[in-house]
Amino acid sequence: MTVTIDVWFDFICPYSLITRHVLARALDGKDAAPAFHPFEVNPNCVEEAGEYPRGVWENSVRPLGAERGVHLAGPPGTPLRRARMALLGYRYAAEHGAGARYTDLVFGAYFHHWQDISDPTVLAALAVEAGLDRAGFRAAIMSARYARAHQQGLAHARGQAQVSMVPVIVAGQRRIDGVPTAAELAGAVDEAIAAGTAPAAPAPAGVWDMTTQAPPGMPLPAPVPKARPQAGPARLHGT
Repeated sequence: MTVTIDVWFDFICPYSLITRHVLARALDGKDAAPAFHPFEVNPNCVEEAGEYPRGVWENSVRPLGAERGVHLAGPPGTPLRRARMALLGYRYAAEHGAGARYTDLVFGAYFHHWQDISDPTVLAALAVEAGLDRAGFRAAIMSARYARAHQQGLAHARGQAQVSMVPVIVAGQRRIDGVPTAAELAGAVDEAIAAGTAPAAPAPAGVWDMTTQAPPGMPLPAPVPKARPQAGPARLHGT
């Protein structure tokens, strides 16, 4: 049985991009598949454009990316506080079997080519490159249906899943907040696969086993503490 690895991400978060690469290597050849969940760290932010705190890219993002084997030249030319349309587009792409390709293109456009992924025209061009219908995609990212689905996803993440930042990975009973090491993630995936092939055991009292809908107030398995390098007290948009 293929084990699902849940991953919450945001397109404006460089740590989400780094984690995507680490995850791809960890899942290679294993009976596990990722389920990506769009998460907006700043859903109520009025402004689209923002700035990266001084020194964070050089002191945190780039070194961590290099350590995990991901090259990041510099911060995007137009830093964004949020990219809701890109996340709505992911839902449409995933429904049409192009979620992975669309995600790679959007991350690449933003972090490597410094394109404005809050621009519907830019997103539509990426969607076409991913094999999606331009008109259908543009209609989706402007529609009330996908906006509602996005809000419902955020409510579930902040409520049942107790997500307040990205990336977050849940593999079986293991939860990792932040960018994992390759060994840490591989271990979590292997444990989830092993647990998935074994007879189900009752969950400890007071902890949601994540195989059914969580009762009100029931917590997730305890998060694995994850230190994230920062430059002073500054906080990077999207993390």
